[in-house]
Amino acid sequence: MSTKTPAESVSELGAEVNKGAIRQIVWDYIEKNDLVEFPRPCYRRIPNVKGAATAAEKMISLDEFKKAQTVKINPDKPQENARFLTLEADKTLLVPTPRLRTGLFNKIVPPEGCNKDILRICATTQGVREHSEPIGLDTKIKVDLVVIGSVAVTKTGLRIGKGEGYADMEYAMMRSMEAVDENTVIITTVHDCQVVDFPESLIEDHDVVVDYIITPTEIIKCNRTRKNPAGIIWSKITPEKLRRVPILRKLLKCEEAEGKDVTLKEGASPPEIKTEDEGEESDRQYQRRPFYRRFRGGPRRPYNRRPRRDRNSENDTDGKGDIRDESEREAKSGDEENQRPRRQQQPRRRRFRRRRRNTSENKENEEPRSGDEGRNRRSVGESDGADNDEGKSGDEGKPRQRRRPPPQRRRFRPNNRRSEGDENEDQQGQSYSPRRRRGPPRTPIPTIFVGSVQRSVRVSELKSKIREKNVNPLRVIWNGAKCYALLQFPKMNEMEAAFDTLHDFEMNGKKLKIEISNRVKQYIDEQDKGDGQAQVACEDQPEN
Repeated sequence: MSTKTPAESVSELGAEVNKGAIRQIVWDYIEKNDLVEFPRPCYRRIPNVKGAATAAEKMISLDEFKKAQTVKINPDKPQENARFLTLEADKTLLVPTPRLRTGLFNKIVPPEGCNKDILRICATTQGVREHSEPIGLDTKIKVDLVVIGSVAVTKTGLRIGKGEGYADMEYAMMRSMEAVDENTVIITTVHDCQVVDFPESLIEDHDVVVDYIITPTEIIKCNRTRKNPAGIIWSKITPEKLRRVPILRKLLKCEEAEGKDVTLKEGASPPEIKTEDEGEESDRQYQRRPFYRRFRGGPRRPYNRRPRRDRNSENDTDGKGDIRDESEREAKSGDEENQRPRRQQQPRRRRFRRRRRNTSENKENEEPRSGDEGRNRRSVGESDGADNDEGKSGDEGKPRQRRRPPPQRRRFRPNNRRSEGDENEDQQGQSYSPRRRRGPPRTPIPTIFVGSVQRSVRVSELKSKIREKNVNPLRVIWNGAKCYALLQFPKMNEMEAAFDTLHDFEMNGKKLKIEISNRVKQYIDEQDKGDGQAQVACEDQPEN
Protein backbone atom coordinates (compact mmCIF):
# COMPACT_ATOMS: atom_id res chain seq x y z
CA MET A 1 0.00 0.00 0.00
CA SER A 2 1.33 3.41 -0.98
CA THR A 3 1.47 6.03 1.76
CA LYS A 4 2.10 9.07 -0.43
CA THR A 5 -0.93 10.55 -2.11
CA PRO A 6 -0.77 11.45 -5.82
CA ALA A 7 -0.81 15.16 -4.90
CA GLU A 8 2.33 14.71 -2.80
CA SER A 9 4.07 12.60 -5.45
CA VAL A 10 3.29 15.12 -8.21
CA SER A 11 4.59 18.02 -6.13
CA GLU A 12 7.90 16.17 -5.62
CA LEU A 13 8.48 15.89 -9.38
CA GLY A 14 9.21 19.61 -9.67
CA ALA A 15 10.39 20.67 -13.11
CA GLU A 16 10.27 17.07 -14.45
CA VAL A 17 6.49 16.92 -14.21
CA ASN A 18 4.61 15.92 -17.37
CA LYS A 19 1.29 14.38 -18.30
CA GLY A 20 2.61 10.83 -18.60
CA ALA A 21 4.22 10.93 -15.16
CA ILE A 22 1.02 12.27 -13.56
CA ARG A 23 -1.06 9.51 -15.16
CA GLN A 24 1.35 6.84 -13.98
CA ILE A 25 1.35 8.17 -10.41
CA VAL A 26 -2.45 8.21 -10.22
CA TRP A 27 -2.85 4.75 -11.79
CA ASP A 28 -0.21 3.22 -9.49
CA TYR A 29 -1.77 4.73 -6.38
CA ILE A 30 -5.28 3.56 -7.26
CA GLU A 31 -4.13 0.02 -8.07
CA LYS A 32 -1.86 -0.43 -5.04
CA ASN A 33 -4.50 0.87 -2.62
CA ASP A 34 -7.32 -1.17 -4.19
CA LEU A 35 -9.44 1.88 -4.98
CA VAL A 36 -10.61 0.62 -8.38
CA GLU A 37 -13.22 -1.88 -9.50
CA PHE A 38 -13.80 -3.70 -12.78
CA PRO A 39 -12.23 -3.35 -15.32
CA ARG A 40 -8.75 -3.93 -13.95
CA PRO A 41 -5.95 -3.08 -14.26
CA CYS A 42 -6.87 0.56 -14.70
CA TYR A 43 -3.79 1.52 -16.72
CA ARG A 44 -4.55 3.33 -20.00
CA ARG A 45 -8.18 3.71 -18.89
CA ILE A 46 -10.46 6.14 -17.13
CA PRO A 47 -10.31 4.30 -13.77
CA ASN A 48 -13.57 2.92 -12.43
CA VAL A 49 -12.85 4.10 -8.90
CA LYS A 50 -14.82 3.03 -5.87
CA GLY A 51 -17.39 5.69 -5.11
CA ALA A 52 -18.07 6.61 -8.74
CA ALA A 53 -21.77 5.79 -8.25
CA THR A 54 -21.88 8.04 -5.16
CA ALA A 55 -20.34 10.91 -7.13
CA ALA A 56 -23.00 10.45 -9.83
CA GLU A 57 -25.73 10.72 -7.20
CA LYS A 58 -24.28 14.05 -6.09
CA MET A 59 -24.37 15.27 -9.69
CA ILE A 60 -28.19 15.17 -9.90
CA SER A 61 -28.41 17.71 -7.07
CA LEU A 62 -26.81 20.44 -9.22
CA ASP A 63 -29.08 23.11 -10.69
CA GLU A 64 -27.29 22.75 -14.04
CA PHE A 65 -28.34 19.10 -14.19
CA LYS A 66 -31.95 19.84 -13.21
CA LYS A 67 -32.28 22.49 -15.92
CA ALA A 68 -30.61 20.44 -18.65
CA GLN A 69 -32.73 18.62 -21.23
CA THR A 70 -29.98 16.95 -23.30
CA VAL A 71 -26.93 15.49 -21.55
CA LYS A 72 -23.84 14.04 -23.21
CA ILE A 73 -21.97 11.47 -21.08
CA ASN A 74 -18.90 9.49 -22.10
CA PRO A 75 -19.23 5.66 -22.50
CA ASP A 76 -16.71 4.69 -19.79
CA LYS A 77 -17.60 2.36 -16.91
CA PRO A 78 -17.25 4.91 -14.05
CA GLN A 79 -20.00 7.07 -15.62
CA GLU A 80 -22.47 4.18 -15.95
CA ASN A 81 -24.52 5.27 -12.91
CA ALA A 82 -24.56 8.84 -14.23
CA ARG A 83 -26.09 7.57 -17.47
CA PHE A 84 -28.70 5.59 -15.55
CA LEU A 85 -29.69 8.59 -13.41
CA THR A 86 -29.98 10.72 -16.54
CA LEU A 87 -32.38 8.23 -18.13
CA GLU A 88 -34.30 7.92 -14.88
CA ALA A 89 -34.74 11.71 -14.81
CA ASP A 90 -36.38 11.44 -18.27
CA LYS A 91 -33.68 13.45 -20.04
CA THR A 92 -32.24 12.92 -23.52
CA LEU A 93 -28.97 11.00 -23.21
CA LEU A 94 -26.24 11.14 -25.86
CA VAL A 95 -23.34 8.69 -25.65
CA PRO A 96 -20.36 8.90 -28.02
CA THR A 97 -19.38 5.86 -30.02
CA PRO A 98 -16.35 4.23 -28.33
CA ARG A 99 -13.23 5.55 -30.05
CA LEU A 100 -15.51 7.15 -32.68
CA ARG A 101 -15.30 4.02 -34.84
CA THR A 102 -18.67 4.19 -36.59
CA GLY A 103 -20.12 7.64 -35.90
CA LEU A 104 -20.32 10.53 -33.47
CA PHE A 105 -23.18 10.03 -30.97
CA ASN A 106 -25.80 7.48 -30.02
CA LYS A 107 -29.13 8.72 -28.73
CA ILE A 108 -30.40 6.26 -26.12
CA VAL A 109 -34.03 5.29 -26.73
CA PRO A 110 -35.35 3.07 -23.90
CA PRO A 111 -38.28 0.77 -24.73
CA GLU A 112 -41.73 1.96 -23.78
CA GLY A 113 -42.96 1.11 -20.30
CA CYS A 114 -39.52 -0.01 -19.12
CA ASN A 115 -38.62 -0.26 -15.43
CA LYS A 116 -35.40 0.57 -13.61
CA ASP A 117 -33.78 -2.73 -14.50
CA ILE A 118 -34.23 -2.03 -18.20
CA LEU A 119 -32.89 1.50 -17.75
CA ARG A 120 -29.79 0.09 -16.06
CA ILE A 121 -29.26 -2.18 -19.02
CA CYS A 122 -29.66 0.78 -21.39
CA ALA A 123 -26.93 2.60 -19.44
CA THR A 124 -24.41 -0.19 -20.06
CA THR A 125 -22.20 -0.58 -23.11
CA GLN A 126 -24.37 -3.37 -24.46
CA GLY A 127 -27.52 -1.32 -23.87
CA VAL A 128 -26.03 1.55 -25.85
CA ARG A 129 -25.59 -0.79 -28.83
CA GLU A 130 -29.08 -2.30 -28.58
CA HIS A 131 -31.24 0.71 -27.59
CA SER A 132 -29.81 3.69 -29.47
CA GLU A 133 -30.15 5.73 -32.65
CA PRO A 134 -27.09 7.18 -34.44
CA ILE A 135 -26.64 10.94 -34.64
CA GLY A 136 -24.25 12.41 -37.21
CA LEU A 137 -22.72 15.77 -37.93
CA ASP A 138 -25.72 16.96 -39.93
CA THR A 139 -28.18 16.57 -37.04
CA LYS A 140 -29.16 19.81 -35.34
CA ILE A 141 -29.07 19.27 -31.59
CA LYS A 142 -28.38 21.39 -28.52
CA VAL A 143 -26.41 19.83 -25.66
CA ASP A 144 -27.01 21.47 -22.27
CA LEU A 145 -24.58 19.50 -20.12
CA VAL A 146 -21.39 17.48 -20.76
CA VAL A 147 -20.11 14.79 -18.35
CA ILE A 148 -16.65 13.30 -18.95
CA GLY A 149 -14.15 11.18 -17.05
CA SER A 150 -10.62 12.12 -16.03
CA VAL A 151 -7.40 10.62 -14.73
CA ALA A 152 -6.28 13.78 -12.91
CA VAL A 153 -7.77 17.26 -12.43
CA THR A 154 -6.90 20.44 -10.59
CA LYS A 155 -9.24 22.63 -8.57
CA THR A 156 -8.92 25.28 -11.27
CA GLY A 157 -10.49 22.94 -13.86
CA LEU A 158 -7.38 21.70 -15.69
CA ARG A 159 -7.88 18.12 -16.80
CA ILE A 160 -5.71 15.19 -17.92
CA GLY A 161 -7.38 12.21 -19.62
CA LYS A 162 -6.08 8.75 -20.48
CA GLY A 163 -3.94 10.16 -23.29
CA GLU A 164 -5.84 9.31 -26.49
CA GLY A 165 -7.63 12.64 -26.93
CA TYR A 166 -11.11 11.32 -27.72
CA ALA A 167 -12.91 13.45 -25.11
CA ASP A 168 -11.24 16.59 -26.47
CA MET A 169 -12.07 15.56 -30.04
CA GLU A 170 -15.73 14.91 -29.18
CA TYR A 171 -16.07 18.36 -27.62
CA ALA A 172 -14.39 20.00 -30.62
CA MET A 173 -16.77 18.21 -32.99
CA MET A 174 -19.74 19.42 -30.96
CA ARG A 175 -18.41 22.96 -31.26
CA SER A 176 -18.07 22.50 -35.03
CA MET A 177 -21.69 21.33 -35.35
CA GLU A 178 -22.80 24.13 -32.97
CA ALA A 179 -24.20 21.68 -30.43
CA VAL A 180 -22.30 23.37 -27.56
CA ASP A 181 -20.75 26.78 -26.96
CA GLU A 182 -18.34 28.36 -24.50
CA ASN A 183 -21.03 28.59 -21.80
CA THR A 184 -21.93 24.88 -21.83
CA VAL A 185 -21.20 23.37 -18.41
CA ILE A 186 -18.69 20.51 -18.28
CA ILE A 187 -18.60 18.13 -15.28
CA THR A 188 -16.13 15.39 -14.38
CA THR A 189 -16.60 12.68 -11.72
CA VAL A 190 -13.40 11.42 -10.04
CA HIS A 191 -12.06 10.07 -6.76
CA ASP A 192 -10.64 12.43 -4.14
CA CYS A 193 -7.12 11.14 -4.77
CA GLN A 194 -7.35 12.20 -8.43
CA VAL A 195 -7.51 15.90 -7.50
CA VAL A 196 -3.88 17.06 -7.77
CA ASP A 197 -2.02 20.25 -8.57
CA PHE A 198 0.08 20.64 -11.73
CA PRO A 199 1.19 23.67 -13.80
CA GLU A 200 -1.04 25.14 -16.49
CA SER A 201 1.81 24.92 -18.99
CA LEU A 202 1.03 21.22 -19.46
CA ILE A 203 -2.37 22.04 -20.96
CA GLU A 204 -2.41 22.55 -24.74
CA ASP A 205 -4.81 24.41 -27.02
CA HIS A 206 -6.95 21.35 -27.80
CA ASP A 207 -7.40 20.27 -24.15
CA VAL A 208 -10.80 20.68 -22.46
CA VAL A 209 -11.16 22.29 -19.02
CA VAL A 210 -14.08 21.55 -16.66
CA ASP A 211 -16.48 23.66 -14.59
CA TYR A 212 -17.32 21.17 -11.81
CA ILE A 213 -15.37 18.37 -10.12
CA ILE A 214 -17.56 15.88 -8.27
CA THR A 215 -15.99 13.37 -5.87
CA PRO A 216 -17.69 10.92 -3.49
CA THR A 217 -17.23 13.45 -0.67
CA GLU A 218 -17.60 16.94 -2.19
CA ILE A 219 -18.55 19.11 -5.16
CA ILE A 220 -15.82 21.52 -6.32
CA LYS A 221 -16.77 24.47 -8.49
CA CYS A 222 -13.86 25.52 -10.70
CA ASN A 223 -13.53 29.21 -11.47
CA ARG A 224 -11.76 28.53 -14.73
CA THR A 225 -10.21 31.31 -16.74
CA ARG A 226 -8.99 29.24 -19.67
CA LYS A 227 -11.26 28.88 -22.72
CA ASN A 228 -12.13 25.60 -24.37
CA PRO A 229 -11.25 24.93 -28.04
CA ALA A 230 -13.66 26.38 -30.61
CA GLY A 231 -13.31 23.43 -32.99
CA ILE A 232 -10.94 20.83 -34.37
CA ILE A 233 -7.34 22.03 -34.49
CA TRP A 234 -6.22 20.17 -37.60
CA SER A 235 -2.56 20.87 -37.00
CA LYS A 236 -2.82 18.47 -34.01
CA ILE A 237 -4.36 15.62 -36.06
CA THR A 238 -2.08 13.02 -37.61
CA PRO A 239 -2.91 11.20 -40.88
CA GLU A 240 -3.08 7.95 -38.92
CA LYS A 241 -5.71 9.38 -36.57
CA LEU A 242 -7.65 10.67 -39.57
CA ARG A 243 -7.62 7.23 -41.14
CA ARG A 244 -8.89 5.55 -37.97
CA VAL A 245 -11.80 7.94 -37.32
CA PRO A 246 -14.31 7.99 -40.23
CA ILE A 247 -16.41 10.84 -38.78
CA LEU A 248 -13.26 12.97 -38.62
CA ARG A 249 -12.70 12.52 -42.35
CA LYS A 250 -16.23 13.64 -43.04
CA LEU A 251 -15.77 16.76 -40.92
CA LEU A 252 -12.49 17.54 -42.70
CA LYS A 253 -14.24 17.34 -46.05
CA CYS A 254 -16.96 19.77 -44.86
CA GLU A 255 -14.50 22.30 -43.47
CA GLU A 256 -12.28 22.02 -46.54
CA ALA A 257 -15.32 22.87 -48.69
CA GLU A 258 -15.89 25.95 -46.51
CA GLY A 259 -12.36 27.17 -47.26
CA LYS A 260 -10.81 26.51 -43.83
CA ASP A 261 -7.20 25.49 -43.30
CA VAL A 262 -7.13 21.70 -42.84
CA THR A 263 -3.37 21.13 -42.92
CA LEU A 264 -2.56 18.17 -40.70
CA LYS A 265 0.25 17.70 -38.21
CA GLU A 266 3.81 18.24 -39.45
CA GLY A 267 2.50 19.94 -42.60
CA ALA A 268 0.93 16.81 -44.03
CA SER A 269 -1.73 17.46 -46.64
CA PRO A 270 -5.12 15.79 -46.15
CA PRO A 271 -5.42 12.50 -48.03
CA GLU A 272 -8.09 11.82 -50.61
CA ILE A 273 -11.49 11.51 -48.99
CA LYS A 274 -13.22 8.32 -50.04
CA THR A 275 -16.93 7.88 -50.45
CA GLU A 276 -18.99 6.47 -47.62
CA ASP A 277 -19.02 2.92 -49.01
CA GLU A 278 -15.30 2.95 -49.80
CA GLY A 279 -14.54 4.38 -46.37
CA GLU A 280 -16.49 1.63 -44.61
CA GLU A 281 -14.77 -1.00 -46.75
CA SER A 282 -11.31 0.39 -45.93
CA ASP A 283 -12.17 0.46 -42.24
CA ARG A 284 -13.22 -3.19 -42.34
CA GLN A 285 -10.00 -4.10 -44.10
CA TYR A 286 -8.01 -2.25 -41.48
CA GLN A 287 -9.80 -3.87 -38.58
CA ARG A 288 -9.77 -7.43 -39.95
CA ARG A 289 -6.95 -8.36 -42.28
CA PRO A 290 -6.79 -11.75 -43.99
CA PHE A 291 -5.10 -14.50 -42.01
CA TYR A 292 -2.08 -14.89 -44.27
CA ARG A 293 -1.33 -11.13 -44.23
CA ARG A 294 -0.95 -11.02 -40.45
CA PHE A 295 2.14 -13.19 -40.37
CA ARG A 296 3.68 -13.23 -43.84
CA GLY A 297 3.77 -9.49 -44.28
CA GLY A 298 1.72 -9.37 -47.47
CA PRO A 299 -0.50 -11.29 -49.88
CA ARG A 300 0.66 -14.54 -51.38
CA ARG A 301 2.15 -14.18 -54.80
CA PRO A 302 1.12 -16.59 -57.57
CA TYR A 303 3.69 -18.80 -59.21
CA ASN A 304 5.57 -17.93 -62.39
CA ARG A 305 5.45 -14.19 -61.89
CA ARG A 306 8.94 -13.65 -63.39
CA PRO A 307 8.60 -11.85 -66.75
CA ARG A 308 9.66 -13.83 -69.79
CA ARG A 309 12.47 -12.38 -71.84
CA ASP A 310 12.93 -12.68 -75.59
CA ARG A 311 16.17 -14.59 -76.18
CA ASN A 312 16.73 -12.91 -79.54
CA SER A 313 16.85 -9.51 -77.85
CA GLU A 314 20.32 -10.28 -76.47
CA ASN A 315 21.73 -10.80 -79.97
CA ASP A 316 20.54 -7.48 -81.40
CA THR A 317 23.31 -5.17 -82.51
CA ASP A 318 21.61 -1.97 -81.46
CA GLY A 319 20.58 -3.28 -78.01
CA LYS A 320 16.98 -2.16 -78.47
CA GLY A 321 15.42 -5.58 -78.25
CA ASP A 322 13.45 -7.48 -80.88
CA ILE A 323 12.86 -5.28 -83.96
CA ARG A 324 11.58 -8.00 -86.29
CA ASP A 325 8.47 -7.69 -88.32
CA GLU A 326 5.22 -8.50 -86.53
CA SER A 327 4.29 -11.32 -88.91
CA GLU A 328 7.73 -12.89 -88.49
CA ARG A 329 7.43 -12.76 -84.70
CA GLU A 330 4.01 -14.38 -84.81
CA ALA A 331 5.27 -17.18 -87.05
CA LYS A 332 8.32 -17.73 -84.87
CA SER A 333 6.30 -17.77 -81.70
CA GLY A 334 3.85 -20.24 -83.28
CA ASP A 335 6.70 -22.62 -84.15
CA GLU A 336 8.15 -22.37 -80.65
CA GLU A 337 4.80 -23.12 -79.09
CA ASN A 338 4.43 -26.21 -81.27
CA GLN A 339 7.90 -27.44 -80.42
CA ARG A 340 7.94 -26.60 -76.71
CA PRO A 341 4.56 -26.52 -74.97
CA ARG A 342 4.10 -23.92 -72.29
CA ARG A 343 4.52 -25.15 -68.75
CA GLN A 344 1.24 -25.19 -66.90
CA GLN A 345 0.86 -24.42 -63.24
CA GLN A 346 0.60 -27.66 -61.32
CA PRO A 347 -1.65 -27.94 -58.28
CA ARG A 348 0.06 -28.12 -54.95
CA ARG A 349 0.67 -31.64 -53.73
CA ARG A 350 -0.88 -32.72 -50.49
CA ARG A 351 1.76 -33.29 -47.88
CA PHE A 352 -0.29 -35.77 -45.85
CA ARG A 353 -2.02 -38.63 -47.61
CA ARG A 354 -4.48 -41.12 -46.30
CA ARG A 355 -2.64 -44.38 -45.72
CA ARG A 356 -4.13 -47.66 -46.84
CA ARG A 357 -4.26 -50.58 -44.47
CA ASN A 358 -2.00 -53.40 -45.66
CA THR A 359 -4.04 -56.58 -45.57
CA SER A 360 -3.62 -59.85 -47.37
CA GLU A 361 -6.68 -59.24 -49.56
CA ASN A 362 -5.46 -55.81 -50.59
CA LYS A 363 -2.06 -57.24 -51.52
CA GLU A 364 -3.62 -59.86 -53.72
CA ASN A 365 -6.03 -57.48 -55.44
CA GLU A 366 -3.52 -54.65 -55.80
CA GLU A 367 -2.58 -53.87 -59.38
CA PRO A 368 1.09 -53.17 -60.21
CA ARG A 369 1.89 -49.47 -60.57
CA SER A 370 4.15 -47.80 -63.09
CA GLY A 371 7.55 -46.30 -62.41
CA ASP A 372 9.44 -46.37 -59.15
CA GLU A 373 6.24 -46.34 -57.15
CA GLY A 374 5.19 -49.66 -58.64
CA ARG A 375 8.58 -51.22 -57.97
CA ASN A 376 8.62 -50.02 -54.36
CA ARG A 377 5.07 -51.24 -53.68
CA ARG A 378 5.43 -54.77 -55.09
CA SER A 379 4.21 -57.53 -52.85
CA VAL A 380 6.59 -59.83 -51.05
CA GLY A 381 5.54 -62.84 -53.13
CA GLU A 382 6.43 -61.14 -56.42
CA SER A 383 9.83 -60.10 -55.11
CA ASP A 384 10.74 -63.57 -53.88
CA GLY A 385 9.49 -65.27 -57.01
CA ALA A 386 11.46 -63.01 -59.28
CA ASP A 387 14.66 -63.25 -57.32
CA ASN A 388 14.78 -67.01 -56.76
CA ASP A 389 14.91 -67.97 -60.45
CA GLU A 390 17.65 -70.39 -61.46
CA GLY A 391 20.53 -69.09 -63.50
CA LYS A 392 20.99 -65.91 -61.41
CA SER A 393 24.09 -65.41 -59.35
CA GLY A 394 25.87 -62.69 -57.41
CA ASP A 395 23.91 -59.53 -56.76
CA GLU A 396 21.16 -60.54 -59.16
CA GLY A 397 20.28 -63.53 -57.04
CA LYS A 398 19.84 -61.51 -53.86
CA PRO A 399 16.36 -60.34 -52.99
CA ARG A 400 15.63 -56.75 -53.82
CA GLN A 401 15.45 -54.50 -50.73
CA ARG A 402 12.03 -53.01 -50.34
CA ARG A 403 11.30 -49.73 -48.54
CA ARG A 404 9.85 -50.40 -45.15
CA PRO A 405 6.28 -49.12 -44.93
CA PRO A 406 5.57 -46.55 -42.21
CA PRO A 407 4.06 -47.87 -38.98
CA GLN A 408 0.29 -47.92 -39.01
CA ARG A 409 -1.70 -46.29 -36.29
CA ARG A 410 -4.23 -48.54 -34.65
CA ARG A 411 -7.32 -46.67 -33.63
CA PHE A 412 -8.67 -49.33 -31.25
CA ARG A 413 -7.09 -51.99 -29.15
CA PRO A 414 -8.17 -55.56 -29.85
CA ASN A 415 -10.25 -57.24 -27.20
CA ASN A 416 -8.31 -60.01 -25.43
CA ARG A 417 -11.45 -61.99 -24.59
CA ARG A 418 -11.99 -63.53 -28.03
CA SER A 419 -12.05 -66.85 -29.70
CA GLU A 420 -9.29 -68.21 -31.93
CA GLY A 421 -11.27 -67.42 -35.04
CA ASP A 422 -11.52 -63.79 -34.04
CA GLU A 423 -7.77 -63.65 -33.46
CA ASN A 424 -7.20 -64.70 -37.05
CA GLU A 425 -9.40 -61.89 -38.19
CA ASP A 426 -7.35 -59.45 -36.08
CA GLN A 427 -4.19 -60.56 -37.81
CA GLN A 428 -5.75 -59.66 -41.14
CA GLY A 429 -6.70 -56.22 -39.78
CA GLN A 430 -10.44 -56.49 -40.37
CA SER A 431 -12.04 -56.59 -36.90
CA TYR A 432 -11.35 -54.33 -33.96
CA SER A 433 -13.43 -53.54 -30.92
CA PRO A 434 -13.43 -50.20 -29.12
CA ARG A 435 -11.37 -49.74 -26.00
CA ARG A 436 -13.43 -50.13 -22.85
CA ARG A 437 -12.92 -48.11 -19.71
CA ARG A 438 -11.83 -50.20 -16.78
CA GLY A 439 -12.61 -49.62 -13.15
CA PRO A 440 -15.42 -47.68 -11.51
CA PRO A 441 -16.69 -44.41 -13.11
CA ARG A 442 -14.86 -41.24 -12.17
CA THR A 443 -16.39 -38.96 -9.59
CA PRO A 444 -17.64 -35.76 -11.28
CA ILE A 445 -16.53 -32.37 -10.05
CA PRO A 446 -19.11 -30.90 -7.65
CA THR A 447 -20.74 -28.19 -9.78
CA ILE A 448 -23.63 -25.76 -9.35
CA PHE A 449 -25.46 -24.40 -12.41
CA VAL A 450 -26.37 -20.68 -12.29
CA GLY A 451 -28.85 -19.77 -15.02
CA SER A 452 -31.06 -16.86 -16.14
CA VAL A 453 -28.10 -14.47 -15.87
CA GLN A 454 -28.68 -11.15 -17.63
CA ARG A 455 -26.34 -10.44 -20.52
CA SER A 456 -25.38 -7.09 -19.05
CA VAL A 457 -23.92 -8.80 -15.95
CA ARG A 458 -20.15 -9.15 -15.85
CA VAL A 459 -18.37 -12.16 -14.43
CA SER A 460 -16.62 -9.91 -11.89
CA GLU A 461 -20.01 -8.72 -10.63
CA LEU A 462 -21.19 -12.31 -10.21
CA LYS A 463 -18.03 -13.22 -8.29
CA SER A 464 -18.36 -10.25 -5.94
CA LYS A 465 -22.03 -11.06 -5.26
CA ILE A 466 -21.42 -14.72 -4.41
CA ARG A 467 -18.47 -13.76 -2.22
CA GLU A 468 -20.76 -11.48 -0.28
CA LYS A 469 -22.79 -14.63 0.45
CA ASN A 470 -19.61 -16.23 1.84
CA VAL A 471 -19.46 -18.68 -1.08
CA ASN A 472 -15.97 -19.31 -2.45
CA PRO A 473 -15.98 -21.72 -5.41
CA LEU A 474 -12.85 -23.36 -6.67
CA ARG A 475 -13.53 -22.24 -10.23
CA VAL A 476 -16.11 -20.16 -12.10
CA ILE A 477 -16.85 -21.18 -15.70
CA TRP A 478 -18.52 -18.18 -17.36
CA ASN A 479 -20.68 -18.26 -20.49
CA GLY A 480 -22.31 -14.86 -20.65
CA ALA A 481 -23.42 -15.31 -24.26
CA LYS A 482 -25.72 -18.17 -23.16
CA CYS A 483 -26.64 -16.50 -19.86
CA TYR A 484 -25.29 -19.10 -17.45
CA ALA A 485 -22.28 -19.88 -15.27
CA LEU A 486 -20.90 -22.97 -13.51
CA LEU A 487 -19.51 -22.90 -9.97
CA GLN A 488 -17.13 -25.76 -9.20
CA PHE A 489 -16.17 -26.81 -5.67
CA PRO A 490 -13.50 -29.16 -4.30
CA LYS A 491 -15.88 -31.29 -2.16
CA MET A 492 -19.48 -32.39 -2.25
CA ASN A 493 -20.33 -31.01 1.18
CA GLU A 494 -19.06 -27.55 0.19
CA MET A 495 -21.22 -27.68 -2.93
CA GLU A 496 -24.30 -28.64 -0.91
CA ALA A 497 -23.68 -25.84 1.59
CA ALA A 498 -23.26 -23.31 -1.24
CA PHE A 499 -26.45 -24.61 -2.90
CA ASP A 500 -28.42 -23.98 0.29
CA THR A 501 -26.91 -20.47 0.60
CA LEU A 502 -27.61 -19.45 -3.02
CA HIS A 503 -31.12 -20.89 -3.12
CA ASP A 504 -32.78 -17.44 -3.35
CA PHE A 505 -29.93 -15.63 -5.13
CA GLU A 506 -30.82 -12.43 -7.03
CA MET A 507 -28.91 -9.98 -9.23
CA ASN A 508 -30.28 -6.60 -10.38
CA GLY A 509 -33.69 -7.50 -8.99
CA LYS A 510 -33.95 -10.79 -10.94
CA LYS A 511 -33.91 -14.22 -9.30
CA LEU A 512 -31.34 -16.57 -10.79
CA LYS A 513 -31.81 -20.25 -11.47
CA ILE A 514 -29.65 -22.28 -9.05
CA GLU A 515 -29.40 -26.03 -9.63
CA ILE A 516 -26.95 -28.86 -9.15
CA SER A 517 -25.43 -29.93 -12.45
CA ASN A 518 -26.96 -32.91 -14.25
CA ARG A 519 -23.83 -35.05 -14.05
CA VAL A 520 -23.60 -34.60 -10.30
CA LYS A 521 -27.31 -35.40 -9.94
CA GLN A 522 -26.88 -38.58 -11.95
CA TYR A 523 -23.86 -39.59 -9.89
CA ILE A 524 -25.72 -39.01 -6.61
CA ASP A 525 -28.71 -41.05 -7.84
CA GLU A 526 -26.43 -43.94 -8.82
CA GLN A 527 -24.75 -43.86 -5.43
CA ASP A 528 -28.11 -43.87 -3.64
CA LYS A 529 -29.31 -46.75 -5.82
CA GLY A 530 -26.16 -48.76 -5.12
CA ASP A 531 -26.43 -48.16 -1.37
CA GLY A 532 -30.07 -49.27 -1.44
CA GLN A 533 -29.26 -52.50 -3.27
CA ALA A 534 -26.43 -53.27 -0.84
CA GLN A 535 -28.77 -52.72 2.11
CA VAL A 536 -31.40 -55.04 0.63
CA ALA A 537 -28.75 -57.71 0.05
CA CYS A 538 -27.63 -57.50 3.66
CA GLU A 539 -31.22 -57.85 4.88
CA ASP A 540 -31.86 -60.94 2.70
CA GLN A 541 -28.68 -62.69 3.90
CA PRO A 542 -29.57 -65.37 6.52
CA GLU A 543 -28.12 -65.02 9.97
CA ASN A 544 -25.72 -67.72 11.18
